[in-house]
Amino acid sequence: MASHGERIGPFDLQEMLAVRPRSDLWRAVRADDQGRGPRDVVLRLAHEATDSEAVSELRKEYDALRAIDDPRVRKAWGFYPGLGALALEYIDGVSLAWVLHQAAQRALDFDLATRVDVLVELANALRVTHEAGVVHGCLCADTVRLRRDGNIVIADFALPVDRLAVVPPEIAAGTAVSTQTDQWLLGALAVHLLLGETLLGGEPGSPADGRRDLGAWLARVEAISPRMARVTAKLLARDPRDRYDSEGLLVKDLLSALREASEPPRRDLLARKAHLRRPQGQVAPVVRVPRGAARPVAKDTRTAPIGEPPPPRAPVPSPAPPVAAAEANSVDLRPPTPAPWKPRAVSFESSHRLVDAVVDEDDAVTTPRSTPPPQQDDDVAEDEAKPAPAAQRMVPDWVAAWALVVLLAVGLWAVVTRIF
Repeated sequence: MASHGERIGPFDLQEMLAVRPRSDLWRAVRADDQGRGPRDVVLRLAHEATDSEAVSELRKEYDALRAIDDPRVRKAWGFYPGLGALALEYIDGVSLAWVLHQAAQRALDFDLATRVDVLVELANALRVTHEAGVVHGCLCADTVRLRRDGNIVIADFALPVDRLAVVPPEIAAGTAVSTQTDQWLLGALAVHLLLGETLLGGEPGSPADGRRDLGAWLARVEAISPRMARVTAKLLARDPRDRYDSEGLLVKDLLSALREASEPPRRDLLARKAHLRRPQGQVAPVVRVPRGAARPVAKDTRTAPIGEPPPPRAPVPSPAPPVAAAEANSVDLRPPTPAPWKPRAVSFESSHRLVDAVVDEDDAVTTPRSTPPPQQDDDVAEDEAKPAPAAQRMVPDWVAAWALVVLLAVGLWAVVTRIF
């Protein structure tokens, strides 16, 4: 049995997520920097590396996931047959079964439009899966996860049949599964989403037989949404030939039911609220270490035996002084120094009116821009147009006349004296 901190190939085990009959799910971190895949993975680890049947199941799931390329299907990063390990994509989210349980307790608001929207995403994911030639065969609320951003992801392609709450009629009859089997399982999941109860009241570990009469359950769905009741009845048809010929027609009918909803779906809001309420064991983030830095030793969360002291804790390095951190991250918020003041060039016209001149950055004077004269009232303009009265003149007329007479007399006297 694997334990916390154990090295499995290139991965260090961090936290156990689930226990399966033949394998366990661990959250693991890549220990080296040479791998091309992500650092955070989910490691499906067989109980015994020598169990050929368990390793065969891992190989089957690896081949199925590698054939599908869709964000709504969990990715497979690597398969290690000698170690009995399969590295899968780490999904930061919660299972749809946990969301339904919280909604039943009124801890989450899971409205009808959002439930139908989830079914639309699942139908699209099944369409891509079936086009790749892969049949899931174990679709249920436990194998669907809701990411933190609201996206839907299908996982656990190798989940055993006894983990289902209700078994499709063809599986109960012992016949081979097909793409229509996934449709029947999607119909059972639709009943679980719309009613909040598993179809026929089955439970994982003791599933109900899907060949029983489903009329009472379909009547309850019809009371919620008549169109969804017709879609669900077609999905849950006992004969696979009576179900949908393709998932494209299924998506079309689900979108029609979604358009009849009174409110738009709010899957992103549901995911945010579910993230805040999800169990603490699923929210522990992985400590990320930059490349080239020394990796911390995995913390041992197991308690010490009774009577023995706990292992000593490693000293915690003291943080850097706040002054140094402030100086390293300081930002100069002082305003820039203003440019020196430049005098404006001016010019004068013959009328002695001041005219502004435009100054460019190189201090060159361009064409002057005349200043318009101030506006005046009409009465003031008429007064200025009239000539000033005589009393207000600077030089009187009689002074000018006497000056002219004196000048004429002086000039006449000068002429007479020069002649004689």
